[in-house]
Amino acid sequence: MKLRKPEDKRYQIDYDRTVFVYKNLHQDCWSVKQDGLVKAHTKELILWDCLFQVNSKGRERVLEERQKNVHAGIIGRIDDLEFEMNMPDVREITYNPYKHKTFVDKFTKKPILESEQVKLEPKNVYAIAPCENSEYQ
Repeated sequence: MKLRKPEDKRYQIDYDRTVFVYKNLHQDCWSVKQDGLVKAHTKELILWDCLFQVNSKGRERVLEERQKNVHAGIIGRIDDLEFEMNMPDVREITYNPYKHKTFVDKFTKKPILESEQVKLEPKNVYAIAPCENSEYQ
């Protein structure tokens, strides 16, 4: 992960608090936002205790204007644990504002709103063990 302004204390990430992560299409990476500031960019990241968030007004603007904007992302805590890709409950997650109102399982198209752990890769997102009260199950 590369901090945007490592010399500026405002841009230090507080790992005890949640971050909002979204796909940065201009830099082809993930942007990590906290306290209203984009504090870092990264190609890969693991988060835990995650919520998948889509701002409905932002999505509506995309549909009307046919121009992408930042309106969806994942809220979670940065994790340095391993992500077990071979577990049976790993799901590939996707979001397309033109097709879905929420993040969905890439293959079943079922909505996913939260997950215990998420792995963000350059081109893919994977989620492990959606929480019990998720609409996903």
